[in-house]
Amino acid sequence: MIGERWRWLRLRLRGLFGRHSHESGLSDEMRHHLDMLVEEKIAEGLSPRDARLAAQREFGAIDAYREECRDTWRLPAIGDLMRSTRFAARSLLRTPGFTAITILTLALGIGMNSAMFSMLNGYLLRPLDYPEPEQLFRLFRSTPQQPENDHSFANFGEIARDSRDVAELAGIRTWGFTLTETNHPADLVFSLRVTSNFFDVVGVVPAHGRSFLPEEEREGRNNVIIISHQYWQTRFDGDPGILGRQVRIDGTPVEIVGVVPARSDLSRVFPPVSVFRPLGATTTELNNRSETRLGIVGRYHDGVGAAQAASVFDTISLRLNTDYPAENAGDTLNPVSLQSTTLVGRTGATTYLLLGLAAIVLLIACANLANLFLARALSRSREFSIRAALGASRRQLIKPLVIESLLLSAAGGVAAILISVWTSDWLAQRFVDPNGPVRFSLDGRVLAFTAITATATALLFGLAPAWWSTRTKLNEALKSGSRGTVGSRNQQRYRHTLIVAQFTLSLVLLAGAGFFIRGLERLSQAATGWDRDRVIAMTLNLTNTHYLPDETTINFHQSLRRLLLAIPGVENAAVSRATPLDNPSSVSNWLVEGRQPPPPGQESVAFTNAVSDSFFDTVGISLLQGRAINPSDRIDSRRVVVINEAMARALFPSKNPIGQRISEAGLPAPNWAEIVGVVANTRATRVQPSSIRFQVYKPYPQEAWKFAVVTVRAESAGIMPSLLKPIGEAVSALDAELPIRDIAPVAEHMRSISEYWQTINQLLILFASLGLALAALGIYGVVTRLVAQRTGEIGVRMALGAQVRDILTLVLAGGLRTASVGVALGIAGALYLSHHLSKTLPAFGGQGIGISLMAGLLLLFVAFWACFLPAQRATKVNPVVALRNE
Repeated sequence: MIGERWRWLRLRLRGLFGRHSHESGLSDEMRHHLDMLVEEKIAEGLSPRDARLAAQREFGAIDAYREECRDTWRLPAIGDLMRSTRFAARSLLRTPGFTAITILTLALGIGMNSAMFSMLNGYLLRPLDYPEPEQLFRLFRSTPQQPENDHSFANFGEIARDSRDVAELAGIRTWGFTLTETNHPADLVFSLRVTSNFFDVVGVVPAHGRSFLPEEEREGRNNVIIISHQYWQTRFDGDPGILGRQVRIDGTPVEIVGVVPARSDLSRVFPPVSVFRPLGATTTELNNRSETRLGIVGRYHDGVGAAQAASVFDTISLRLNTDYPAENAGDTLNPVSLQSTTLVGRTGATTYLLLGLAAIVLLIACANLANLFLARALSRSREFSIRAALGASRRQLIKPLVIESLLLSAAGGVAAILISVWTSDWLAQRFVDPNGPVRFSLDGRVLAFTAITATATALLFGLAPAWWSTRTKLNEALKSGSRGTVGSRNQQRYRHTLIVAQFTLSLVLLAGAGFFIRGLERLSQAATGWDRDRVIAMTLNLTNTHYLPDETTINFHQSLRRLLLAIPGVENAAVSRATPLDNPSSVSNWLVEGRQPPPPGQESVAFTNAVSDSFFDTVGISLLQGRAINPSDRIDSRRVVVINEAMARALFPSKNPIGQRISEAGLPAPNWAEIVGVVANTRATRVQPSSIRFQVYKPYPQEAWKFAVVTVRAESAGIMPSLLKPIGEAVSALDAELPIRDIAPVAEHMRSISEYWQTINQLLILFASLGLALAALGIYGVVTRLVAQRTGEIGVRMALGAQVRDILTLVLAGGLRTASVGVALGIAGALYLSHHLSKTLPAFGGQGIGISLMAGLLLLFVAFWACFLPAQRATKVNPVVALRNE
């Protein structure tokens, strides 16, 4: 009998630890031994019913055990976990107000973070929709002045030839075309001139038609185009017979041979364009090494790593430095992953900034919820103490609280997905990035981030309060009765630390929103060195075949200026390559006559603009010395330039710059131009100003650009809307097929530029409002709970003669002291944020102390009222009732 009992016990232990399967017959053997034990009990004089009950008790309720083995044979802890989960769910349902507030707070905190992460995912993390995107790269030419430059056509040919063993390279150049078609209005379209292998390199197969052929890349053979899917829909109404259709590009007949797929991801890494055309490089372009306007995109061959290719490009750059030092000395070739180029400039800085500030909102929410959980746990201290007295361990006490936090985080995470979707859709509509629309989609990466964030949040606000709540002394908790307990000194310190953290982080959010509000205001009101209030701008493209001679282009603009000046209300008009609203795209290195040339790549760098006479008067740039560009500066006259004040002071600190001569570097022989005037510095309306401070203005007739901007100064700002139609009619009078692009007052162009930052500012205001509300609720909840738990003490004080002001001072002092510590730390954090913005987004930095102090005062004001309301209720405590309850 003893041997059989031991055998049964061994089998049961093996079953409990998962080393015996349900199919082994354990249930039959256990029933056999149960029957034997029943027979023994009957032999001892018990009735059959009593004998079976005694046998079941001795064997540990075999029926319940069999049920448990069936559900959790190899994981017996799952049953206990399910029971704990059901218990936690019932506990949360008994407090619907607490549960709803917690889920809403988590949904807002996690949802904002998921939305910001979806931005980061859309810009950078979401893989490009190309075959093997990790093999794609951009090849930049890095110089001491600028890290990401384009290449000359001549250099591209040698680089592509010498690197063919490690990668295939394609060339791209942005361009503007005038597209015309019979019985249709003309369009000024932005395009990419590309090498014939461009679509093969990036891995895009046209949705309709074909790619370019190698022979179509040559000059004169490139009379074919591929159009974007969006342009196919908007211009050609999605015509299924588009292939083979003839249109005219700059007056030259071309054939449409393909349509790019709708979701090709080209707009994520290349400028948004409507038309692709074979490069068709001219002989002059192919032999020119000084003009660097050709971008390079490449794909590594299979089995070739980035390090191996970089070594090859280093060798090529060293050879180019040696063979062509005038144009390439000091330059290096820098391959950069194409994926990383999707996050550039303002987008990268602000996306990381928003993600960080959204994380601050979530931390504030966690601190608030941790305080709520601790207060809730302390109110259940008597329950925990009774359970502990009955033998429950700390792990058993903490487990249901942690499970409650996990359940709440799961519910908050599900609700956060909805908030993330709504917010992401709103952001996608507002953020029209320079590289095209970005999809903030809800993919697996965003869902995983949401799940991880929800789990981490549950641990942040659930684990610590659960641990603190179980440190209450049993005697104190049991004596407290139904009132709960105030908590130990360490628990109170922990709660106040959470409030300090909330106020610190809230002040950083408030100050950040203030920095952006003030920065946008300064950006719109800042002195830019020119008058923007009465200027209208429009873009014209004179690349049609009958504008090929420069004289024809110059004559057109002179005729147009005469027509514009004849319009009532027009004060002046001019033509230029660019306006001061944007930095000109042309950047040149310059030499000073009579001085030893600096090493190649170390020359002075300046933006170069070609402007007509009256340009400075039209846009309101002040002339400081000498003269402006005037009608005598013709195409056949001596070369002259006007420079800005910054360049004059830097290059000629101790002499008059008028009469000095400068020349562009990198030319076979210097082409000296005389400085005839100095004008005020101008600043482009950009949050991230360029590091290039020098500006050179050439006479437009001496460097006539087909793609130019016409500016018109109105006599008053109020009449500008009425001038738009006559300005357009003046252009049509000279050329009915010439399209006009972006005709609008400069103020509207500026609003479109600032719209991006206005959206960022709205998000920051939302974050700051959430942080402020959570901080106010946090300190209000703590003070309210403290007053409720100290009702007896307050009653005693009032019974002993304490006045209303004494009770108010008692309650307010503690709350405001805690808030003041958080405000002081928050001011330090806000000053650090201001310092960081000064480096990354200068327009929003450098204003830290004033805005930080104002944000601190606002937080203290909110803290005062959050403490005053429960303090006022404390003064209405009836001492008799309080003492009776005590």
